[in-house]
Amino acid sequence: MPTIIRRIGRGGEGIGYADEEPLIDRRHEALWVRTGLAPGRGRPDFARMNSLRQKRTMRFGLCQVCGHEAARADGRTLHLMGAATPIREGETTAAPPVHPRCALEAIQNCPRLRRHHAAALVERSALWGVAGIVHDPVTLAPLLAPGARPYGLVHVHVADPRIRWTLANFTVHRLEGVTAVSLLDMVAMAKEDLRHQAAGGPALTAP
Repeated sequence: MPTIIRRIGRGGEGIGYADEEPLIDRRHEALWVRTGLAPGRGRPDFARMNSLRQKRTMRFGLCQVCGHEAARADGRTLHLMGAATPIREGETTAAPPVHPRCALEAIQNCPRLRRHHAAALVERSALWGVAGIVHDPVTLAPLLAPGARPYGLVHVHVADPRIRWTLANFTVHRLEGVTAVSLLDMVAMAKEDLRHQAAGGPALTAP
């Protein structure tokens, strides 16, 4: 990661990079962490998401596991979180949508999801803000806010003045029209998808 510096831009003062590329490094007024892509290389890190992949899947409504369109026939998307409590109406999340079959695969292979998970069908997923590390406007040191999200990431709304002092890792959406689903519900939806494909419908997961 390059050194964080103080910058003054069109939106005001905030953090930045000395060699900042506005079209690449800044989005929604936040400075974004720099990360690379290496498909097929390395070992899975189930505790983390790739920032570039996460932004793409959230923006285009793609499944976080297979990368295909996640919307179901009724327009709703399935969301899966490693949480011990149900997904609430209006909850903010950095977790992209997922297909039922892909969700079952994730639960089987991800240690965190095996311990506990919550799932819901969602009617609307709208941009809310970013998840990142807020920096002190005076010292530029990272701020460890009480009750911070996992890995020290804080959810910051797009209209929050702190967003220009945030090193963003992920896009955050607000979930609306939430209907909780159980593991048995996801199994039933996965079977329905398989029957749909067998009848000649479009594939809902990667081949």
